Amino acid sequence: MTNKIAKSASARLALRFTIFVTLAVLVLSVAFSIVVGVQVRSEKNQELQECALRIEKELSDEQFDFSLPYYITYVVWSQNEGQEPSVISTNDPFLPLLPLTGSKSRSYIAKNYFIDGDLNILYFSKSSFYKEKNITIQTCVNMDTDSTRQMNQQIPKVVAIAFFPILFISFFVSLFLTRHTLSPVVKMTHAAREISSENLESQLPVSSHHDELDELAATFNDLFAKLKRDFDRERQFTSDVSHELKTPVAVILGQANLLRRWGKDDPAQLEKSLATIIGETKSMQAIIENLLQMSRLESGRIKPELVYVNIYKLYERIKTETESLCEGCKFIIGDCEKTQSVLADEELLHQVLTVVISNSIKYTSAVIEEDGSCRKPVLTVCAHKEKDTVVLTLEDNGKGFDPDSIEHVFERFFRQDLSHTRKAGGSGLGLSIARTIVNSMNGTITAYNTPSHGAGIWITLKD
Repeated sequence: MTNKIAKSASARLALRFTIFVTLAVLVLSVAFSIVVGVQVRSEKNQELQECALRIEKELSDEQFDFSLPYYITYVVWSQNEGQEPSVISTNDPFLPLLPLTGSKSRSYIAKNYFIDGDLNILYFSKSSFYKEKNITIQTCVNMDTDSTRQMNQQIPKVVAIAFFPILFISFFVSLFLTRHTLSPVVKMTHAAREISSENLESQLPVSSHHDELDELAATFNDLFAKLKRDFDRERQFTSDVSHELKTPVAVILGQANLLRRWGKDDPAQLEKSLATIIGETKSMQAIIENLLQMSRLESGRIKPELVYVNIYKLYERIKTETESLCEGCKFIIGDCEKTQSVLADEELLHQVLTVVISNSIKYTSAVIEEDGSCRKPVLTVCAHKEKDTVVLTLEDNGKGFDPDSIEHVFERFFRQDLSHTRKAGGSGLGLSIARTIVNSMNGTITAYNTPSHGAGIWITLKD
């Protein structure tokens, strides 16, 4: 139990607070005692000077009823050269005759001055003139009987006596306060211990105080929510990868069994099976290469070489490639200045545009016209400047994106048909790779449907 308290943050805070309070009390006590002492000394000095002036005035008026406070003693004396001092008037015959003090009073202490003790006085002594004689007027106050000074001297003793009670009381009070203050942290700790990858939807408790601890709990809750989304995405990713690789593996295994049974003696079956195996192997290879490229881009192992790329020349290059590969495809370069450039990696940007265009051709060609023929793809590309960015747009004449799934088109292995059929070809990684590449070049990519119901892609990069 003692070890637990010693390791407790609240106990450490309470101990530090206690030490601080105790030292503060000691410092304040010493400072108070010094200030009071200085103030008392100043007041006594002023009072002694006033009494000396009163004596001086009444002596000049030939009066000896000085009416001094009862605790003020005085002696008026003179001394001729070569003679013993002569006391003119005093109310304490035991007072010693002391030298002049100037403008301030002085302390005088004589050990064993009396039979029963020492002499401890504060005195003021000034010179004057009486009956053609140089005299000395001396006023004194006994510091041993001064109540204010005695009270001031008792302060250190009182503080010393109260030191340990103050120490213990302040410790336990501060321990209670710190434990009460840190109780939300304890609750958050217990709640955090119960959270795992299986229940990331759980949240840390948040009070209604809206203080720093609530802000900390809310921050952790946001972190857990992000982790849950990441875990869910990774689970979905694993499931999708398994689904994508399961089919080609099954096809390869089936074709291999056919070859083992009768493919050796049937050249046609042998050729068909080998072609299928090669095709499925290439499909798996493409999936793996795409995933590796995305992983390297996201981890920063592949860094884009950003240079200023002429957009118009890049569009012309892609137009030539597209029209040579897609018979009947129409590629239109719309609004784009021939000198327009953008800060990007040319080859990676070429890959992004190729992915988007290939996707458009694939889904546009899947649209069947009224005469039963496949629709001929018409692709339109543009570029315009917007503040300090350049916006690249690519639009087709297909059926567009499904409004319910348009926000998911950049997710890995996503296809507009939720069954993830392989009829349309591809692995569903194309647009996901495009987004990863664009993000690595500090840009954004967005999908939308055109007014003519086609699909559009909006790419924003720095000018």
